[in-house]
Amino acid sequence: MLKDYLLQIYNQNSLIFDLVFFSSNIILVGLLGLLLNIALGRINQDWVTTFHHRMSFILLPVITLTITTVISGNIALSLGMIGALSIVRFRNPVKNPFELVLYFALITLGIASSINFIYSIVLTAFILIVIYISFKLENYFRSKKNKFLHKIS
Repeated sequence: MLKDYLLQIYNQNSLIFDLVFFSSNIILVGLLGLLLNIALGRINQDWVTTFHHRMSFILLPVITLTITTVISGNIALSLGMIGALSIVRFRNPVKNPFELVLYFALITLGIASSINFIYSIVLTAFILIVIYISFKLENYFRSKKNKFLHKIS
């Protein structure tokens, strides 16, 4: 009886630890992608300063982290994931990079949900927060500073 209770407490703490660890990894990887985007913008690579590229630089590393976390222990799932992502990439006419990143995110959400629902919740929350903050910053710069945060492509 005591053994079952202790095991249950350990499993609950393990879930909380996994959630905190995965969330902190997602934030760190997203910030590293943003840092790369800013660094390229500083050296006059204007193509990275558009909204679509900035969102791609932030979200694609996070999506890749989620994919590798989900498939790390399952070779069959990893081969299936590679196949699904390559089919989307080569069969879909992509208008901009952000659109492709969102397709990858949707596939990753579906697969991550079947393995561990926490991963898909954290990934969705991060994507929504990044898009919302970017939207609010763009509106702030447009209204207060009369400038654009992103370049128009």
